[in-house]
Amino acid sequence: MIKKIRYKLVYNRAGCLNQRGEGLIQIEAEQQQRKIYFSTHTYVLPGQFAHGCVVNTKNADGLNYALFSMIREIEDVELDYIKKGVEVTLPLLKEAVRAHLSPSAKLTDFGQEVVGQSERGELTKQNYKTLFNNLDKYKTGVRVTDIDYQFVVSYDRWLRSSGLATNTRISRLRLLRAVLNEAKKRDIISSNPFERFRIQQMVSKKGYISMEQLHGLEALRLKGYDDLVRDAFLVGCYTGLRFSDITALRQNHIKDGWLVIAMQKTKFSVEIPIATLFEGKMMKLIEKYNGDIGRLTKKLGPNATVNKTLRPLLDSVGAEAKITFHSSRHTFATLLGQKGVDISVVSKLLGHRKISTTEIYREVDRTNIEIAVASVK
Repeated sequence: MIKKIRYKLVYNRAGCLNQRGEGLIQIEAEQQQRKIYFSTHTYVLPGQFAHGCVVNTKNADGLNYALFSMIREIEDVELDYIKKGVEVTLPLLKEAVRAHLSPSAKLTDFGQEVVGQSERGELTKQNYKTLFNNLDKYKTGVRVTDIDYQFVVSYDRWLRSSGLATNTRISRLRLLRAVLNEAKKRDIISSNPFERFRIQQMVSKKGYISMEQLHGLEALRLKGYDDLVRDAFLVGCYTGLRFSDITALRQNHIKDGWLVIAMQKTKFSVEIPIATLFEGKMMKLIEKYNGDIGRLTKKLGPNATVNKTLRPLLDSVGAEAKITFHSSRHTFATLLGQKGVDISVVSKLLGHRKISTTEIYREVDRTNIEIAVASVK
């Protein structure tokens, strides 16, 4: 059985004084002969600390009050865990105090702490912020330890009733699962309710254009901004890059027939052989802009404006109404699949860490089936 933690103030444990000749006061937490220490950021002279408290200084009472208040705050974290039936170890206590967390911490506070300390991209951090705001709308002040299987089921039901798109709902649940995984790692919760709750696979609602429609777009005679938007969409079809990556694309990302860029969303680097893919059409497109793709990508503007301009161009080649700029990425994956390129290669080109993610972009149509069975005799 794990015993309760004992606390006391200790002075100058490191045996090192600062330039003013003062030593640091720390809080010692001891449990079963193991000890950890918390800094109080309070320094006093050697003669001003005795018998576990500050002495011989005018503000001794005030300092002692502040120091023992710090001990009470740490002890309150321990008691929070005990009330929840959690056995408190020194590593757990240290992590909880470091992150200013306890079992009674709000889920949003914990989540913001986790995301703030991470190296996630800005877009991902914004998605987490949206999740936390959404959770507050569902149930204000929900605590980390309030999240059980029934909560997840109810939250999923609420998301469904709120009219969110399926993939948006799934994305929210995945982000929540990641936050709770971190809570489990820190021993704030004993198990993640998502171990029982299965999140469905995302549904691909983005279409793609056929090779014939792609050729139709290439053949359009356009001027000005229409020409820029069409060419940017072609870049997506030839490379599989997202809109955010295309707007960040510059000529220094291209060398010796390869396009190498760290993706804006994931920071995952992709290497794309543009000199050979789609008969090197990407290289020819770069030549159109005097050997500097930045002349195209710098002038695109926001995604919404691009999609508004793109719509009539897609209509002119008979593309479905659901096609958007992002469909160029889907087109890239689908056309490569129809040409018989192995899905593991397509996954690598798209910058996916898991092939299961790539499968969302690949549809089994008659063309795929014909290619797959052509070698069967």
